[in-house]
Amino acid sequence: MISENPVCLAITQILNDTDESISLYQLMKAIEDKGLDISGDDVTISTELKLFRFNFVVMNALYQIQQDIKGTGFSLYISSLKILLYSDVPPNTGLAPAEIDESKRVDESMSKYYLDWNNYDSANQQSIDQLLNSFWSKYKKYNKYDSNQDQRSCALQILGVESSASWKDIQQTYRQKITQCHPDKGGTCHQFIEIREAFQFLKLFQ
Repeated sequence: MISENPVCLAITQILNDTDESISLYQLMKAIEDKGLDISGDDVTISTELKLFRFNFVVMNALYQIQQDIKGTGFSLYISSLKILLYSDVPPNTGLAPAEIDESKRVDESMSKYYLDWNNYDSANQQSIDQLLNSFWSKYKKYNKYDSNQDQRSCALQILGVESSASWKDIQQTYRQKITQCHPDKGGTCHQFIEIREAFQFLKLFQ
């Protein structure tokens, strides 16, 4: 069983830093600007294949997030020119109904492809795990998570749980918080992303 794609957390943080939509190119550039290489360490492969792998891992993370937030009152719009977290409750942050309908149709086939790791250059279980573990090591080093407990303390504070809370307690509190920030109850995308980011951070370190 492949562990959750750690790029989900990086993307959540990037979305939290912008008030507008972001293109796939801008998203990949933002990940690169963090010094996070997710194309793998094989120097024998071509630039084109590295770019494919980079794109695949990012798209896999986007569709993981999209599926994971279903039923929360928010949706993730995914296209090469526009990636946007928006409220299911009107107004939809400038997205036309035709855009949303078309994206849902495309998402059915695209998500099926990108969520299947067998399509990652026909990679096997071991090579995928190595790729994600390598990225996660670089990600922790970049953010200094190993030596800095402030991130964990901040995540716990956002969710409103004690440092001694069990993973079960964290999950339960997260579900309550997500329900509270539903757009029907006045929740905003930034509130939603902040709670998601805190939960994803704690999930990857639990």
